[in-house]
Amino acid sequence: MAALAIIGCGWLGTAIANAYRGELVATTRSGARPPELQPRIPVVGFDVLGATALPQPLAQARAWVVAIAPGPTQDRRALYVEGARRLGRWLPALARLVWLGSTSALPDVDGELGEDCFAWPDDDRGRVQREAETVIDAACADAGVPLSLLRLGGLYGPGRELARLYLRGEAPAAPLPGDGMTATNLVHRDDAVAAVHAAIELPRERSGVIHVVDGDHTPRREMLARACAAAGLPAPQWSAPAGPLRGKQVRSDRLGPWLGVVPRPRPGA
Repeated sequence: MAALAIIGCGWLGTAIANAYRGELVATTRSGARPPELQPRIPVVGFDVLGATALPQPLAQARAWVVAIAPGPTQDRRALYVEGARRLGRWLPALARLVWLGSTSALPDVDGELGEDCFAWPDDDRGRVQREAETVIDAACADAGVPLSLLRLGGLYGPGRELARLYLRGEAPAAPLPGDGMTATNLVHRDDAVAAVHAAIELPRERSGVIHVVDGDHTPRREMLARACAAAGLPAPQWSAPAGPLRGKQVRSDRLGPWLGVVPRPRPGA
């Protein structure tokens, strides 16, 4: 019996699995083993939307980490909302469920937003995330399963360095649109991994939303300039002069107090 099941073993799920020191099982939609996954970790095929029953290793796990993400052609609403609904129907008597969501579930407004923000976003992408949160939260409450709902900032890290992630690793040929003064909300993959591991071990009475962001809201304009300098690239140009900082600035008020995670500074900071 595995202590942990990781449902969705992509870039982040694989890193979570590789760094976990206990017994675990990982899932992929096809059952294929991700090339970076350590050989000691068993892999089970599990398509959240296509399965008709819960595989036995998941039913017997002590805790779940749900790290599902859509493929290039997969419908986001179907995966997140219907996927949450299906997982909720199949919930065993878990000691903890860790749901990996996104800060896109927060409204896109100017200013700071903490874990106590109850307002929904206006855009469809964010509303899908928020609806999935609502579904899995209700299912966990009905089943008596403690829930850690981690809203992750934009992920970067090995193989997804900031300059490569945002600029494909090369200086853009033309100025980028706008002034680049929207606030950023990011987190390094390894800090997200640490947050997940700590969330698994939280006491049963501690449930709720935890924002996993690094607290650096440097505007995209400056963030890309720093990332390019660290990568040996010229800073990108923008089509408009810099204005005031705008956009949401996500606070992580529980990341340190609840999980003991202190995010690392971004490259060039």
